[in-house]
Amino acid sequence: MGEYEGHAALRRRLEAAVRGAGTSDLGVRAAAFAGDLSALGPPYRTLVERVREESSRVTGADVSAVRAAAGGDSAAFEVILAAASGAGAQRWDAAVRAIAEAGDAPG
Repeated sequence: MGEYEGHAALRRRLEAAVRGAGTSDLGVRAAAFAGDLSALGPPYRTLVERVREESSRVTGADVSAVRAAAGGDSAAFEVILAAASGAGAQRWDAAVRAIAEAGDAPG
């Protein structure tokens, strides 16, 4: 993987930041980052799923519900950031795997 090896270290740092000190519940942030919808109850599940899969469908009501459940704007922002950065990390991982596989493909 050569030039992509630094990605693993950056991904670990990103995940460590998500799991660091915060206003929101650590379990919620970790599940949002991992995309583990089964570990999330309402209203987190709906918001995290939309952020990860169809961000254009996130509504003010989705955010307001998480804001109320999480205890404020900062906590809701942390959950949204964890979901978005986790989705990005998963997509990057998939791209790196595809590039590696393409490099092994017969020409």
